[in-house]
Amino acid sequence: SQGYEKVRRLRTFWRWPATSPVSPRDLVKAGFFFVGPSDEVQCFCCGGVLKDWGPGDCPVAEHLKFFPSCEFICGEDVGNQEMLPFHEIFDAVDGQLLSLLQSMDGAEANVLEMDFDFCWAVNLVENKYRLTGTSYLSESELIADLLQADREERESRLSTEEQLRRLQEERMCKVCMDKDVSVVFVPCGHLVACGECALNLRLCPICRAVIQNSVRTFMS
Repeated sequence: SQGYEKVRRLRTFWRWPATSPVSPRDLVKAGFFFVGPSDEVQCFCCGGVLKDWGPGDCPVAEHLKFFPSCEFICGEDVGNQEMLPFHEIFDAVDGQLLSLLQSMDGAEANVLEMDFDFCWAVNLVENKYRLTGTSYLSESELIADLLQADREERESRLSTEEQLRRLQEERMCKVCMDKDVSVVFVPCGHLVACGECALNLRLCPICRAVIQNSVRTFMS
């Protein structure tokens, strides 16, 4: 049914940019599904591709403007004659994921259960089919790609956590390792100690220069 196809198209938008001024539901109503990268979408009927959506853009109007001969956007009954193999794509996706869940060993199943979103797996299978025209040949191949995607996601997340850790270290008093730094030493300009520890220092802990004066500062 058309309603079911809309749900299937909507499912492709799980990584749609949250900052986009156009909603996935409006794009689905206009016949689009998400292909990426960024905000690139494609019509399931005519195959037309649109991207770079801006504030005030109407998906239906833009579809009609750039692809006026599209039977779907012109209101014609396209039935099951989609230009893109949408049924085939989703049948492959659903079938492979079902087979995957039924046949995986416990350890691998636990990994997926704990770390992977179902939509993530769906997206991988869809992208492979769309880009190569072929499906995964084995469950292990799909698992390998899932694990690789998960590794990349974890590395990205660790990178952010590392940046936060370094920022916290920069703000920490290098003497007591407890309070935030709040005093700049003159003339060297180093910001390495809290107010209490600075009172007891005669030399800068970083460069060993004689502290002639100190200036109170506040970290934002």
